[in-house]
Order: sequence, then C-alpha cells, then structure tokens
Amino acid sequence: MTVLLLLLLGGLLWSKPIMESFAEVKRFPFVAYREAWTGTPASSRDVAVPNVVIAYGPRESRQVLAEAAQIAYYLGQWTEDPGITPRMVRKGNLPSILLPLPRAMKTGKNIVLLGTENEVVRKLGIRFRGPTLKVIEYEGRRILIVGGRNPKEVRIAARFLANRVIGFKAGAYRTFFSFVRLRGMIEKGEFTSALNLVRDPAGLSACGKNMSLAAPMMLKFPPEVKKIVKKRNRILYRELPQALRERNREKAIKLWKSAMVTCYRCHQGLGVERIRKFIPNPDIHARHQRIAAGFGLVRNGDCSACHSGPTEIRGY
Repeated sequence: MTVLLLLLLGGLLWSKPIMESFAEVKRFPFVAYREAWTGTPASSRDVAVPNVVIAYGPRESRQVLAEAAQIAYYLGQWTEDPGITPRMVRKGNLPSILLPLPRAMKTGKNIVLLGTENEVVRKLGIRFRGPTLKVIEYEGRRILIVGGRNPKEVRIAARFLANRVIGFKAGAYRTFFSFVRLRGMIEKGEFTSALNLVRDPAGLSACGKNMSLAAPMMLKFPPEVKKIVKKRNRILYRELPQALRERNREKAIKLWKSAMVTCYRCHQGLGVERIRKFIPNPDIHARHQRIAAGFGLVRNGDCSACHSGPTEIRGY
C-alpha cells in the first residue's frame, strides 16, 4: 500500500511542466541576502529576503490567482524576513509579494508572472503547448512565466513551481546551511546545540519534506544510489547523534565528513550517475562559506576543514 501511494504521489509531483531550460528555472534568483531589521538593535546582515514579486494580469481567473498563495507560502518558508525597515513601517509602505503586473514592473525586482492574461505574454506572442515554466528577459529584469493553454494548465505549472521548485529548494538550503552549522558547532564543542540542530524540523531535518517528495523518484534509483542514501541517513540520524551525545568531537567530525562524501557522490557524480543535473545559483549557494567562516573554519581562503580528500572539489 505504501509503495502504491508513493507511486501515485510520484505521478502527481513528477508530471513536469514544459521547461525550455530546467536549469534556468531551478537557478532563478528567488531570494537575495540583504541587511534586515535596520534601525533596530536586532539589525542583522546576510538575511534571506524575497528577490521576486508574484505578478498577474488584470483579467486572470480567480482559480489561477488562488495558486499565488501556495507560491508565496513556500517562498516564505525559504526567506527569513520580508525586507522591511522601521522607515517603511512609519510610512505605511509595507511591501507586498503579490501585485498586478503594472505595479510589479515598478518594483525593480524579478517577477514570477502567474497566468497568460497579461501584456508580456501578449507583446512577445508567447504560445504554450501545455503547463509551462519559462524564464525570459523583459525590460531589464528576469521574468519566470507560469503559463499554459488554459487556467487548468496554469494551475498545474503553478503547483509544480510551488512544491517541486521553491518548496524543495527551501528545504534543501535549510538543510545544507544547517549541515555547515553542524560542522561549526562540533568544532566549538557545542554538542547539545548540534544535537538539537540535527533533530530540528527547520534545521538538518528540514530535508524530511524533500525526502518525502523525492520518494517516488528514489524507487527508480539504481541500487548503488539507494545504498548511498541509506548510508547518509544512517550516519546523520543514528551514528552522528550518538557521537554528539557522547560528546566525542573527533568521532563526530569523522562521521560528519563521511556524510559529506555521500552528498558529494550524488551531487557531483562520484562513482555513480550525477543526480543533480544543474549548477546551483552561486549567489545563493555561497552563503555556506560565510557560515563556515563565522565558526573559524575558513582562514585565508583555506576551506580544508570541510573540503578535503573526496570532497576537495569546491564550487561546480
């Protein structure tokens, strides 16, 4: 029964919309890192804020516009602040993530354009062959068009964008950055905090949703890849927590590095077919370097505290 449910779920989630470039959709700059809470004692740098607005045309159907809520929800899971300041609050100028297209064009942000009843699709003469995600350049900014031949197909594309692109990336980056923080906590002997980070559903376990979404695809993985995934999960969720409970720093570092090798095998294609088919957006991905540096793990450009041996490759 479980396998049947996974297969049915897979049929829904892996019915990919038409994408001329899957990499461009995955690399779309949905978020940016900015200074936030400026003008308050909590002012902080390197905070993930929305780098897009969700726009729509004046004649778009209510059914299509309803999908904007799910896109905005998962974008909220990824970001850490909407990017407001006390000055904006005083002026009552709170930013909105959902705007009519004419107002969205005035923001200077990248745009997720929901639907086909709008001037961009009309002026460019874009035609659709089915549910579609398409990245274009228009009047000096990047636009991700969420389209289709009818409202039903637009909604299919929007749900895929929300769940399988933005939602998936939100979980992936939370997990990735938590993994780097975990290494820093081990280095500093913060074993209780490290153990909590492993179990935290917004920390290392943020990959739980991604693992659920990927389960139907994992059924099709070759045996060697399945072994790698099982090894990773055994290390991260059984062996490494035990080392943290024992407060065994050397053992924990060794296990952390072993887990990183399993990640590299699938992401970089070390001895198996590469699972990740695209190069991540470097502006977003590079945050992990700043996290590591904050724990003193990076000195004068030396990243060997994490990157050594099979994981010596840096970047893509």
